[in-house]
Amino acid sequence: MKLSVVIPCKNEAGTVEQLLDSLVAQTSAPDEIVVIDSHSTDATVKAVKAYDKKLPIKIITAIGRGVTAARNEGAAAANGDMLLFIDADIRLPKKLIATMRRQIANRNLEVGGFPQRMIEGGVGLRAGARLMNSYIHLMSHTKAPIFFCCFFATKKIHETIGGFDPEIWIMEDYDYAYRAKKAGAKFGLIKGMYFIASIRRFKKKAGLSIGRALYAELYRYTHGMRLTKPLFTYEMGGGEKNEKTKKQ
Repeated sequence: MKLSVVIPCKNEAGTVEQLLDSLVAQTSAPDEIVVIDSHSTDATVKAVKAYDKKLPIKIITAIGRGVTAARNEGAAAANGDMLLFIDADIRLPKKLIATMRRQIANRNLEVGGFPQRMIEGGVGLRAGARLMNSYIHLMSHTKAPIFFCCFFATKKIHETIGGFDPEIWIMEDYDYAYRAKKAGAKFGLIKGMYFIASIRRFKKKAGLSIGRALYAELYRYTHGMRLTKPLFTYEMGGGEKNEKTKKQ
């Protein structure tokens, strides 16, 4: 299995380095890392280039805007037969890729994700993360499995379902998992492994909260599993000069 890591970035200088450090520390190295710069106005590209002697990095400049376009363009540029999509603000335990490779091979998985662990923030956020893990495990046994922030798919499945849907405003990763399972892909969560989540998306100015996330999920279920309406402002990436929504 040739593994390509796909990382969409917008104004992630000072943040993406933590993810790249965790990739350097992996006990099983990826074959390729595709970083998609989505119109950054900070030093994101310079920060990523500093790792070009430590990691097999390829940097591309996004043509479209938003995380959906970045992921699709990154997947198109990737050479691997397995794609690992990772948000720029998370970190990976050092055995995550090794564990993923082993379980994909042993369980014949074609698409799947990981539970999360949140080590920052207050009690409420950490409890919410645990609750979300329970929900992810529950949904993995249904026709509408979900994952977010860190997930994988074979390039064949990605191409079969047409990648991420640009019409989806938020939870485009949920939609991706749903369509992959509907297309017949073998879905599974990686057991005994997690990614380390960031609390950034839950800070006030980021526009997301546990309550809003629940609202969006309920809206999705009552609107044909397609969340195309901008229910609230939600920014991509870091920094102060981001688009106001992922759709921009």
